Amino acid sequence: MADTVYILSGSNLGDREKNLELACEKLSALPGVEVIATSALYLSKAQDMKGENPDFMNQVIMLEFQYRPNELLNGLEQIETEMGRTDKGKLKPRIIDLDILLFGDEIIDTKELTIPHKQLLKRPFAMIPLLQITPDIEHPVKKRAIAEFLKKSDENKVEMYKDHVARNI
Repeated sequence: MADTVYILSGSNLGDREKNLELACEKLSALPGVEVIATSALYLSKAQDMKGENPDFMNQVIMLEFQYRPNELLNGLEQIETEMGRTDKGKLKPRIIDLDILLFGDEIIDTKELTIPHKQLLKRPFAMIPLLQITPDIEHPVKKRAIAEFLKKSDENKVEMYKDHVARNI
């Protein structure tokens, strides 16, 4: 049985739109993955990074995954490496960043992996595209709708770049 998973894809180096497109293609080619929906593309200022950095382009990808969370994490890290990312976890500009936001109702807190993503409810650039795909989604730890955590002021921090929500349902 497959779990519904939400991945945040982000890029702030090179052709950001093409980077997100390629990451989604590579993601859909992973064993056990079926991409169900993709959000629009959004722009936001780089956060938690030193100095001036290019804006991020982000997208949330909804997929069905047949295996365990660590297997998906390994696949995501392989895609990041294949696309040229060398600085995982260093908060520097990057060609691609792939984060698991939610994995079914799983709650995981290990050195390698935290699900739900520990910064999800503090990141409008993750919540807005997530809610675009699944407006009534609930946070598995807080047991409340994720939309309740989005402040009106957060909407000004994220700009839609290209509206092309796609569903394979």
